[in-house]
Amino acid sequence: MRIVSKLTAVSLLLWGTVCVGEIRPVPGITDPRVREVVYDKDDVIRLIGYVGYQTHLRLSPDEQFIGVGAGDTGGLDITADGNDTWIKPKAELVRTNIDVKTNLRVYHFDYEVRKDPPKNRNSMIYSIAFRYPDEEAKQRADRATRNNLRDKLHAAADKINRDYWYCGNPSMKPIEAYDDGIQTHIKFSAHAEYPAIFAENADESESLINFHVDPDNEEVVVHRIAHRFILRRGELVGCIENRQFTGGGKRLTSGTVKDEVILKTQPTENEAAGHE
Repeated sequence: MRIVSKLTAVSLLLWGTVCVGEIRPVPGITDPRVREVVYDKDDVIRLIGYVGYQTHLRLSPDEQFIGVGAGDTGGLDITADGNDTWIKPKAELVRTNIDVKTNLRVYHFDYEVRKDPPKNRNSMIYSIAFRYPDEEAKQRADRATRNNLRDKLHAAADKINRDYWYCGNPSMKPIEAYDDGIQTHIKFSAHAEYPAIFAENADESESLINFHVDPDNEEVVVHRIAHRFILRRGELVGCIENRQFTGGGKRLTSGTVKDEVILKTQPTENEAAGHE
C-alpha cells in the first residue's frame, strides 16, 4: 500500500511537470474567439481546430514566416503571409504537434482536430495574437532613451542672450529672438510667412545659413551666431541685430549642440568591408 502511494505521488508529480508548459489561450475581452498569448519559447500551446474552420496566428510585425513542421502534415493546410499564419484542418480526428518557424522565433503547438464545432461557439479560437514581454521592455527602454536625449537637446541653456533688435519692414518682425551661445533662435508669428534668412558678413556681403524649424515650438533654429541676420521676402527687407555679439559662438567637441550629448557615426557597409 505504501509503495502504491509513492508511485501515485510520483505519477502526479510527473504529470504536473509535463503540463506546466502547455498553454491554453484565454478568451479575449472584446470577443472570446480572439485570444492573446504571452510568448515563451519553452511553452506548448494547446489548440483545438474544427473541420471547416481555420485558426489565425498574428505574430510580431517584424516577423516573417519561414516554414512549418508537423507530425501529420497531410491533415493540415498551413498558409502564411508576412507575420500572419493560418492553420486549417483537411481531415477529421487529427492530433499532432506543430512547430511554426519565423525569422525570429519558433512556436510550438499541440493541435487537435474535432469534426463538429461546440454548441457554444465562443469557446472556439478564431485568432491568437501574441505578446512579447522582452520586446515590449526593449521598446519602452528605447522610448525612454529617445525621450531623455530629446530632453537634453531641448534643455534650456545656462546663459541666454536676448539682446536682439529688429529693423526694417514690420511685416517680417519676429516675435522673439535669442541665442544660447551656440545657436540663434528666431520665432515668427504663427500666421507669418517665413522670410529667407542670411547672415551678414564683416564686409556687408550676405551668406546663406543652415537652419531647421523646431517642431515643438516652431522656432527657426539657426546653426550659428552672427552680429546681424538679413531677412528678405520679395522686395521686403529686415534685419535682426545681436547687440551682445562677441564671436561666432562656442564650438563643442561633442558634435552636437550639447556637451553631454555625444555624436557617434557608424561606418557604412562599404567602409566596414574595407577594414575586413
